[in-house]
Amino acid sequence: MSENSDPVILTRALQRTYRSGDIEVNALRGIDLSVARGEFLAIMGASGSGKSTLMAILGCLDRPTSGHYLFEGTDVSELDEPALAELRSARLGFVFQSFNLLPRTSAIENVELPLIYAVSQTSSAERVARARASLKLLGLEDRQNNTPGQLSGGQQQRVAIARALINTPAVLLADEPTGNLDTKTAHEIMDVLVKLNQERNLTIILVTHEPDIASYAHRIVTMRDGQIVSEQRNKAMSRPSLLPVEGGDADIDRPRLAGISGERRPGSSIAFSTMVITAAMQAIFRNKMRSALTTLGVFIGVAALIAMVAVGQGANEAVRKQIESLGTNLLVVLPGATTSSGVRGGFGSASSLTVDDARAIAREDPAAGQVGYIIRQLGQVQYGSQNWMTSIQGVTPNYPSITNWRIALGRGISQADERNGALVVLIGQTVWRQLFGQNVNPLGATIIVKNTPLQVIGVLGSKGQSAFGTDQDDLVMLPFTTAERRVLGVAVPSQQTQTSTQYGTLSNPYGIQPRITGLVNQIYVQALRPDLVGRALTQVTNTLAARHRIPPGEVNDFSVRNLSQIATAAEGSSRTMSYLLAAVASISLLVGGIGIMNILLVSVTERTREIGLRMAIGARRMQVLLQFLAEAVLLSSVGGIAGIIGGVVASLTISAIAGWATPLAWSAALGGFLFSAVVGIFFGYYPARKAAALDPIEALRYE
Repeated sequence: MSENSDPVILTRALQRTYRSGDIEVNALRGIDLSVARGEFLAIMGASGSGKSTLMAILGCLDRPTSGHYLFEGTDVSELDEPALAELRSARLGFVFQSFNLLPRTSAIENVELPLIYAVSQTSSAERVARARASLKLLGLEDRQNNTPGQLSGGQQQRVAIARALINTPAVLLADEPTGNLDTKTAHEIMDVLVKLNQERNLTIILVTHEPDIASYAHRIVTMRDGQIVSEQRNKAMSRPSLLPVEGGDADIDRPRLAGISGERRPGSSIAFSTMVITAAMQAIFRNKMRSALTTLGVFIGVAALIAMVAVGQGANEAVRKQIESLGTNLLVVLPGATTSSGVRGGFGSASSLTVDDARAIAREDPAAGQVGYIIRQLGQVQYGSQNWMTSIQGVTPNYPSITNWRIALGRGISQADERNGALVVLIGQTVWRQLFGQNVNPLGATIIVKNTPLQVIGVLGSKGQSAFGTDQDDLVMLPFTTAERRVLGVAVPSQQTQTSTQYGTLSNPYGIQPRITGLVNQIYVQALRPDLVGRALTQVTNTLAARHRIPPGEVNDFSVRNLSQIATAAEGSSRTMSYLLAAVASISLLVGGIGIMNILLVSVTERTREIGLRMAIGARRMQVLLQFLAEAVLLSSVGGIAGIIGGVVASLTISAIAGWATPLAWSAALGGFLFSAVVGIFFGYYPARKAAALDPIEALRYE
């Protein structure tokens, strides 16, 4: 059998030209080379002779400018990138001068790395078993858990050879494998290569510039200026038989190149996914402080998002409870605005509502149920040596029930109190604490309200703060007639006093008395049913417009508010504020994403040679992209999880310190986490794509 029959490698007129601006460098100039199966070939030459360029093309790390390169009968130039990656994984093994082992990774993990990128299905246990066998073959079974930093130079090169053999390649490419070793270790490595060639019939192509190293080969090819200038046989080395050696790997039915498709087979995706996550975690833990600072932006963004949404929901809940405390079928009538010299005041600046208006609503509007009214002023209250400025309200007996005030102690204002102008008063929880202290029963005590002594007959139940932070419990209530005639002094004759007697013949279920009428600050109208709120609003508006003689088309001197509308508007405003706060918090997420992108760009630069190594042992560009993308997603996801915890803690802290309910929105937590993952994908794609786009040979040569 001739040496050139069925050559494993065949090149014809192979040329490689590099361009740098307008300058062309011809690294290879018409290389014709044939390598038989089982041959040990040495390529020699000085630096710049083109031997490393030829090795890169033979190893499918680079493409020729022109000419043909056939591997096992198939023109490699016709293969796409996934098929080339599969070829590097299944049929070629690489041994590098600088070892190119992954740091902080054990020897066995370095050796099994090509199996993870391999198309053929391998389980985790099978990968470990094959890696151990490969290390044992090189005499390193007792150093499998050592990292490269814990191994000598010769041991590191043995690990690199074990890695190159893990997929039982057809050709082993060794680029200056002894260049960084001492003479003794170098010859030990060469003895290993010779043994592999002789016992396993393994085709070996060796690049070296040392004659004593080349002397181990069967044939020596010398290159100069990109051309082969001489070939010689080494008579001292016997040519091994091309027949399989019993018990060697030549008995293994290796897959031929024609079967390479570039498609991954079932099962390998699980191994690859595991490798991706493991590699990403190793990269993250390799630079703990930098990784922690990278995730900080995502952490702050997610935590702020959750806390702000919780605060916004707390505001919405406060608004809802306040409206519910008043009743959803309640209408509030407010005085209108004054106009003086063309200048208009706000609502409430005009004194346009009277007791007679309230009576007319109760009498004329069928959809209206109970009707109550109040007058209010700020004033001083005093008990003993204690005094307090509070809201003094003169109310009708039915006002507390209309507005959902409950009596916590004592009794409420009765019809007799209203009719007789009794000197009695109800106090709120805040006034109770300020004048008496929480442990003193105030019932029966006499307090001074604007210089008028009044007896405390009851304590109102607590309503807490309003949605706007106002203390609703800071008030006192007294009968309307008492407030109007004795305390607040705001009584004025009504235009309808002369007709007031005719109202005395009406039934009066709401406690409205036919006495001299005065101005009121607000009128409260409770619709008979919630579904009659709209009709009641229309009827009240028409009744007051008629009584106040407002011409059609003119602005009313009063305003009728539906609490449901008020609630909707308040909740809408609160919701808008929540969205604004969430948007502001999301900016931190974007900043965190930019930080992730910057760190990954630095990582791509730092790990350029690692990327080249992974491609050299079979990793595809898509796999490299997914690996760096997984690192970005892992960083952002860790920040997102930590942000969820931080947001929950922040929400609970705000609630405890401010006394404001901050219900946790798990939808916001989930949304924040998903958004952080999306940020990782979005900002991690560019660095990952940059890593995947690296040229394998240029990446390996990067310093």
